[in-house]
Amino acid sequence: MKYLKAIITILVALACSVSYGQSEELRILCWEGYAPPKYTQKFEKLIETKYGIDLKVTVTHVSDPQEFFDKIRGRKVDLISPAHNIPKSDRWKFIKAKVVLPIDLENIPNYKKIIPSLQKANYITQNGKVYGVPIVYGPYGLAYNTKFFKEPPTSWNVLWDAKYAGKYTISSDYHESNIYSTALALGFNKQQIFDFEIFKDNQKMKRRLRTLAQNAKSLWIGVDEADGLQGLALATAWGFSFPELKKRGEIWKFAQPKEGTTGWVDNWLIGYSLKKNYKMKRIAEEWINYSIGVEMQVDYVRSIGQFPVNLSIKEHLTPEEVKTYHLDDPSYFKNNLILWKVLSTRHQNGFKVMWEKAKRK
Repeated sequence: MKYLKAIITILVALACSVSYGQSEELRILCWEGYAPPKYTQKFEKLIETKYGIDLKVTVTHVSDPQEFFDKIRGRKVDLISPAHNIPKSDRWKFIKAKVVLPIDLENIPNYKKIIPSLQKANYITQNGKVYGVPIVYGPYGLAYNTKFFKEPPTSWNVLWDAKYAGKYTISSDYHESNIYSTALALGFNKQQIFDFEIFKDNQKMKRRLRTLAQNAKSLWIGVDEADGLQGLALATAWGFSFPELKKRGEIWKFAQPKEGTTGWVDNWLIGYSLKKNYKMKRIAEEWINYSIGVEMQVDYVRSIGQFPVNLSIKEHLTPEEVKTYHLDDPSYFKNNLILWKVLSTRHQNGFKVMWEKAKRK
């Protein structure tokens, strides 16, 4: 096995070396901010220098997780960035259907620097093979505008306080997260919130969910943006909007609700469009390694307000940034976020119907 791997490595290197001057395209489908032009352009130059390949990185932004599966299965993209609860789901069988490829971690040296509990995590590992590499993580958090609060809110129940009706915004398309937050506010524990059977006939839950949807000023799609939060008091958010809001004079922060907060991890997965293209698979792995390196991880913090996975960037951030993103606490992720569970198709559909009914006027 050792010699076979060495032969494969040599063949890949040869395949790359004889391609000098050849044009190639790496097609990325990801959440906005994960592959900004300033870094895709730098990466193109890096690949030209290292491999002699004239690379074009094409980036398309996603707004609905279904797009990941449709486009990767249709071989229309090579690299995607779904959350941790998607690759093994019943609805989107990325790993089981073999539409994504195992990743060679030897090509991703920065992998050793990421949060230990995210390395070879069960949600992205099958039969000892790793199918995804974390990019960033974070909460579906209770966000507040410090202009309206002398002290941060301490409970999800603030969203049902009558004085904030029409003064908050929440996600339109991440219906499960809204349901989880509502369930936490009602006192359900972190195991119960993922069980549709508990809520399907619970009228109190349905009324609370409807109030949450109907009293929102707006419902944002995909990621939270500054235009949607500006001037409001509260929101549920990923935090993408925070850096721009700060530039506009509004300081938004995440509260730490006593009931807990659910969270996610976004990951790079390589599509089977590159199954027989060893050269481009290696380049896709180069991109993954680049994105979890110091430069891009720092930029994810400062440009889109996301929690970095690379713990080694601490010395490159300000003391305030280190505190905000808990880089002084390597166990923060493991101990403070209720990671979304992989749901059955029945539960996914049930939660979606609940949310659609809650939104209906």
